[in-house]
Amino acid sequence: GQLETYAFCFLQHWLLSESLAAGWTCPEALELHKFFRFLEVHQGKVKDECFQLTLSALTGWRRVITSIRHAAVHRIPHDRKTFLKMVRAAIKFSKCIAGFKGSKRLCRIQKFVKTALSEFDQLTAQLKQKARLQISLCEAYPHYLDRRLILLPEAVRRVLQSSEDDFVSKVEQFLRAGFKST
Repeated sequence: GQLETYAFCFLQHWLLSESLAAGWTCPEALELHKFFRFLEVHQGKVKDECFQLTLSALTGWRRVITSIRHAAVHRIPHDRKTFLKMVRAAIKFSKCIAGFKGSKRLCRIQKFVKTALSEFDQLTAQLKQKARLQISLCEAYPHYLDRRLILLPEAVRRVLQSSEDDFVSKVEQFLRAGFKST
């Protein structure tokens, strides 16, 4: 992917002979979790301050960046907070080793995802509001239904009323639990 390509180019620039010795002759051969271990092992070989500053920033994103690869390979779903955190880390990683030009595509993806999530939240809120309104408009016992129990014996009427009350209570409890998050 894009992150592996940037990592490969970074190694080609700073640690060419070491990366070739590791067998990384193309971006597809590089795996991000191995990239970070490789940097750890070879961090002392380059004394350039720019490299050391970049290395310091990269190691701060190690866990999130390797989790991106892991999630992609194993098709692991994530909640929105984790997903957006991964996208932000990928953008920072790309900017750090490839510059702003390298992160433009990821920034467009982030903007699209945020827009889609916002629209989804708005639609969800509208649907919940509509459902709550419909629930509030419903009466548990319309008046004409009360009369249907008049001719029944008292014991039967109490059992039926108790069953209906219990049913209505459980339905209301279910509906409240379903809309509790808002």
